[in-house]
Amino acid sequence: MTCGGSIGNAGKYLDKLCKKKNMNYCGCMGITMPENYIALFSTPTQEKALQIIDQADPVIDQAVTYIKNGNPFPQIDISFKDLLNSGIVNALFYPVFVHSKKFYATDTCISCSKCVNICPLNNVRMDNGRPAWGDHCTHCMACICHCPKEAIEYGKHSQGLTRYICKKEV
Repeated sequence: MTCGGSIGNAGKYLDKLCKKKNMNYCGCMGITMPENYIALFSTPTQEKALQIIDQADPVIDQAVTYIKNGNPFPQIDISFKDLLNSGIVNALFYPVFVHSKKFYATDTCISCSKCVNICPLNNVRMDNGRPAWGDHCTHCMACICHCPKEAIEYGKHSQGLTRYICKKEV
């Protein structure tokens, strides 16, 4: 969960969700990963992405230790900027920007359906051999970043930008 480069006040929303699901909230921990939100930003080079992941490894190890030991994550200080980004900015950002209207497939689409299969909300379907997006997009960017031909674009912003997915190590 991010809010422009930080976790903002994500803990508040996670706590609320846990209560709704009758779960015990144990905190929120910020782990910086490479940018993949190609709708508004550029992705890092492969070299820079690997550096960011290397820097995240000790933080991930620390989170794992807290979880294994049954300890809650340390409480983090929430700044005014965090409150602003997670509150007013988020309240405006989602209704205005988070929709699928700008997604489209170029002529390089090979009708492989990977975008359909990767969408966690089942929001992409094939229509006459081309992907079509429904109204339940969360802007996870899985469809655009996993397309083997880079045939999916988001308006004009994504044109020519590197797609990024975190490759799993074997």
